[in-house]
Amino acid sequence: MSRKEIISLVILILVVGVGAYRYFNRSFTETKSKYLLDTIVEVSATSQSKMINRQIDSVFAYIEKLEAKLDEYDSNSLVSKINESSRTSFPMDPDIYQMLIIADSLYTLTDGSFDVTIKPVFDLWGFSSETPAVPDSNLIKDEMKKVGFKKLRFDSHRLYKPTGMKLSFGAIAKGFILDKARDYMLSLGLNKGYINCRSSMTFYGNSIPQIVYIQHPRKADDSIASFKINNTSVGTSGDYQQFFEIDGIRYHHILDAKTGYPVSNMYSVTVVNPSAAWADGYSTALFLMDPNTVIQKTKAIKDFNAVIYYDQDGSPVSLKTLGMKDLELSEKL
Repeated sequence: MSRKEIISLVILILVVGVGAYRYFNRSFTETKSKYLLDTIVEVSATSQSKMINRQIDSVFAYIEKLEAKLDEYDSNSLVSKINESSRTSFPMDPDIYQMLIIADSLYTLTDGSFDVTIKPVFDLWGFSSETPAVPDSNLIKDEMKKVGFKKLRFDSHRLYKPTGMKLSFGAIAKGFILDKARDYMLSLGLNKGYINCRSSMTFYGNSIPQIVYIQHPRKADDSIASFKINNTSVGTSGDYQQFFEIDGIRYHHILDAKTGYPVSNMYSVTVVNPSAAWADGYSTALFLMDPNTVIQKTKAIKDFNAVIYYDQDGSPVSLKTLGMKDLELSEKL
């Protein structure tokens, strides 16, 4: 065999080898959406399996199963059954236990303003009603007697709660479900992707950063800021997500558990954290705090960044952690 033939053969082998490698390591990317968690949930994933459509469908089914357990407005959910039961002692569910651990930390961080037992008062406001109204102050006072995280007792085996107390994990559950769904995606071999629920999102396995936009609190079709993240989670709480207005006053769904009323002068809080559950929880907790104390109180939190928008003389102003600069935060104030 001549030198020229040998070289041609080597080149052929290399070409075939590269082609075979690419064929056997080819990947498929798919993005699908479905209405879950009271919003549009978008799941995007990359896999070496041609069955990626079915894999994403199984992710939606996984999310649906968790939602069915944790949705307090579903009478068949575990949380709803605990809330409506006359019993005071319950076997502990592992998912509820993990969320209670987060809730305990956020209760302490906010000196009691963040409280997952606020549900009896929250229900008075009727934010999902066609005719929401400010509740009578006496009704709020009466229902506040049922509120108080410190009245709960729990460990990894059992939950003890007073009669009449009701739990609401609305500030944590969406992110918690995203965390579990992301882990489920990895277990399926979906090695890159994201889950986007608008106010909560998580990304993993990406080689380049993604741009995230923060909703403008007063312009529905616009953003107030953007930043870049890489393989982490984001949670946003805002006074524009559930609200009604009476006589020019906006009443929103983020209630201070120490008063039973919405917090005033806050627009939105966006938090970046590896955990979507913690990002969600922190965004609500910080919303309930004095913005001027937030940065100092959160300095010791690992892998944490936040940007806060609040009212100053009728216009939005911002506070942010130093790390937001590294995330290339760009604002339109």
